[in-house]
Amino acid sequence: MPKDEFDFDDPMELNGVGLVFTEDTTDAMTECFVEEFMRLGHNHKQILALFRNPHYLGMNLAMKKRGEQFVRDTIAEVFARRGKVVTWPVNGSNPREDTQSEPSETSNLKSEIDQSLPSVGTKPVTDPMGAPAPDLTI
Repeated sequence: MPKDEFDFDDPMELNGVGLVFTEDTTDAMTECFVEEFMRLGHNHKQILALFRNPHYLGMNLAMKKRGEQFVRDTIAEVFARRGKVVTWPVNGSNPREDTQSEPSETSNLKSEIDQSLPSVGTKPVTDPMGAPAPDLTI
């Protein structure tokens, strides 16, 4: 059989299966996302930015389904398990800090993320896909 053709009878072929059930797994899913990116070296602001990014489908779905405050609380809880303290900046005019829908506030988030990223010269370090790269200085 040619390499590019799919064979439904091949037991070694990778198959994805969607399962539909009534149990809500958003809590566990959110915790897993936070833990994974925390272990990769992202800080709490970078992880929150990933939840806001619509290109990260699972993370963004959890944000839309449960809200930003739930995501922030989960991030703080997961970081606390590892002994890391999370403090969210308080913006006097808007308690939610910033949202994806307002461009001026989105640029505030970008500047916060850029300040927390490692940089080479004056440009933040990114991976080949354009995502922020964590500082892995050993």
